[in-house]
Amino acid sequence: MAIGRSFQPNLLTRGSTDQAIITGASSAIAYQAYSAGDALVTSVASRLGRSDEPNASRRLAVAGVAGAVSAGAAFALRWREHEPDLRAIGRLAAQTLGLIAGASVVATVASRDQRSGPGWPHVAAATAVGLGSWATTQPWKSVPGSATYGETPTTIEFKGKFFFEDEVREVTPAKAAVIGTGVAALTLGLSFVESALTDATSKGASFLLGGQPQDHRFVGRATSLAIFAGVGWYAIAQADTFLGKSGGGIDPGLEKAPTTPEVTGSAESGLPWNKQTREGARWLSMALPPATINSVMQISTAKQPIRVYASLEVASSEEERAQVLLREIDRTKALERKAFAIFSPTGSGYVNYVANETFEYLMHGDCASAAIQYSVLPSALSLTRVDEGSYQTRMVVQGIVERLLAMPKSKRPKFFLFGESLGSQVSEEMFRGLGSMGLQGTDIDAALWIGTPAATKWRDEIWGTSLLADPPKVNEAGIYLPRTLRDWKNLDAEQRSAIKYLLLQNGDDPIPKFGSQVLWRKPDWLGPEKIRQVGAPQGTYWVPISTFLMTFLDMLNALVPTPGTFAQGGHDYRAVLPDALRETWRLHATEEQMVRVNKALRQRELAWELYRDWAAANAKPAQDVDKARAKVLKNATKYAGYEVDEAKLQEIIDTGRNPLLD
Repeated sequence: MAIGRSFQPNLLTRGSTDQAIITGASSAIAYQAYSAGDALVTSVASRLGRSDEPNASRRLAVAGVAGAVSAGAAFALRWREHEPDLRAIGRLAAQTLGLIAGASVVATVASRDQRSGPGWPHVAAATAVGLGSWATTQPWKSVPGSATYGETPTTIEFKGKFFFEDEVREVTPAKAAVIGTGVAALTLGLSFVESALTDATSKGASFLLGGQPQDHRFVGRATSLAIFAGVGWYAIAQADTFLGKSGGGIDPGLEKAPTTPEVTGSAESGLPWNKQTREGARWLSMALPPATINSVMQISTAKQPIRVYASLEVASSEEERAQVLLREIDRTKALERKAFAIFSPTGSGYVNYVANETFEYLMHGDCASAAIQYSVLPSALSLTRVDEGSYQTRMVVQGIVERLLAMPKSKRPKFFLFGESLGSQVSEEMFRGLGSMGLQGTDIDAALWIGTPAATKWRDEIWGTSLLADPPKVNEAGIYLPRTLRDWKNLDAEQRSAIKYLLLQNGDDPIPKFGSQVLWRKPDWLGPEKIRQVGAPQGTYWVPISTFLMTFLDMLNALVPTPGTFAQGGHDYRAVLPDALRETWRLHATEEQMVRVNKALRQRELAWELYRDWAAANAKPAQDVDKARAKVLKNATKYAGYEVDEAKLQEIIDTGRNPLLD
């Protein structure tokens, strides 16, 4: 089953290497599961019936009974939304039993051919099950979720062109087969190593403690598991150390601290610039100057926006870090601006520039933005830091609310929250256990969260027992949790105006869909075809191992942005953010101003990306500079759509000009 259905499409397209990993790992694990199950069938058969009865007949009888029990149990425990975990586990066990029984029947029949080698039954079983499962997928009718959009209201059009986040990746069968065979061999090899370790440890325990090796199999298994866990933990620790160094360092070209008093890191802040991490330094260095806001908004009264940031390195504890940020808020008089927002960063400390700059443009600079960092690692390696991130963010929110309550109501700024990806989880989990009341009990005027991870408990509380087939509604607190971006876009003006707290997610974004539960239970987004939303794959069935691997690899492919080109889909929300922020936070701008804002956002993103890349290339050792520069120019040509030399590169950097917008 895993072999054939590992070729199904999922949320995003994938390439040959991705397919090979899925097929190889699924095949190896499925083979191990079948081998273990077949051994169980053989063991049960050997203990049943008369001694003169052929063993093959007994195996067929046991497999038949197992198949019948499996079919009955699977039917009784058929899938439904919001089912208990035990029901899902029971159904998975029943389905697994049925597959093992079917494979055992094929292997038993094949084993009667005495001319075949000893491995023939297993090959026959694997081939039959693989071909059968592949045929049931009807791959000629299946499409990945990203291909279900079409030119609909969820499609992003800019300057007459349509942009999608998902790159078109295609599988080369020969390449995938070769790599997949290697992955399968590696996976099986690890299982053989584990078996060898278990055997060796069991024999050692037998020598020391007496008895037979089989009496100490548990000790052997536990020891081999501990060895594998230790090796895995060491590998993760080394990866954390390596990525932590890169995430903690300031980019070349950004070593100079800001001179603007309203920005953390300036001399007035008293916080050393070398305590900033990579993402913190980027965000603070990119603070919008009033002249840029005036030019884009065509006004003359813009203020310098305030940006304050508490980096991971600035303090040793969550409490101290929260106090550092609150002191920066007080120093800059951030709460005396018309609007104040907390931007909850992703795992690496990244703050979404599109959301933040839109806020600053539309507020004409009369606003303040704050962020507090909880990790320097990518979000996938920062999952264990969510509680700490929520804890310190909650302390900052409490400090803000205390200060607001001490101010005359007429002088209080609007108070907003923003979170992206893991930052959404950090921000939302502040209200875990409180449901809608958590937001209603604060002075937070509005919030926007994008790409909230599946593990977020507060999001589950808000979704409750809602069914995927039913269009969601704005609840009494003004919270709106759409199934996909299309739900929000299809609301009429009156409904959208009632939204105060918006949780946006793309239908093909794997971040809100991936979790350990995909390994052992069918998710709602792979339920009956008639209730699947735009962005969910069509013609795809859930398979325990394969779907888990598919969705994990979709996460790795979910965000491959081209600087200066805002695409829609996957984990990319740049194209929709300006409008979503303006509507949800009730920020005012004319349509002409929004056109200029959208153009400026793209120009600045491209200019800053190339500036950092060029500075990094020039900081390379002398023997590597030319090669690094050539790579930057090649990428710039790809981004711009025409040949870019050093002079044109400098023009883009200096002026923020983006040829794609001409």
